[in-house]
Amino acid sequence: MSNALASSSLPRQMLAFAAVGLAATLTHYCVALLAAQSLPVTWANPVGFIVAFFVSYGGHVHFTFQVKGEHRRHRQRLPRFAVTAATGFLIGQAILLVLTRLTDGSDWLVLGLAVGSVPAITFLLSRLWVFRDLRV
Repeated sequence: MSNALASSSLPRQMLAFAAVGLAATLTHYCVALLAAQSLPVTWANPVGFIVAFFVSYGGHVHFTFQVKGEHRRHRQRLPRFAVTAATGFLIGQAILLVLTRLTDGSDWLVLGLAVGSVPAITFLLSRLWVFRDLRV
């Protein structure tokens, strides 16, 4: 197999994905919570997402999927990652909107549930679409 995934076992990738995802999730959560000091939480959430997007992409390119040199092809991968991340964001944002309308939960709780709800779909899309071998 001659692709970015060939040198990495699935368990290693899943562990690396979790570590990068945790860093990006904490970034998302902390930036959004900080922004929520001056914005409604439903507006602060996209601010956190945008910052975390770059943490996530960089971490997955270099650490999770270990894409090297000419195989990085950011012009092809970055838009795919943006679609994947946007899909995850929209799912999380929908959960946040529902929870803020249906519950009296505090910002930290509803934001945590929304942000932490989508890693599995993001991993699958990243592994099978974003970081697959683009030469095929």
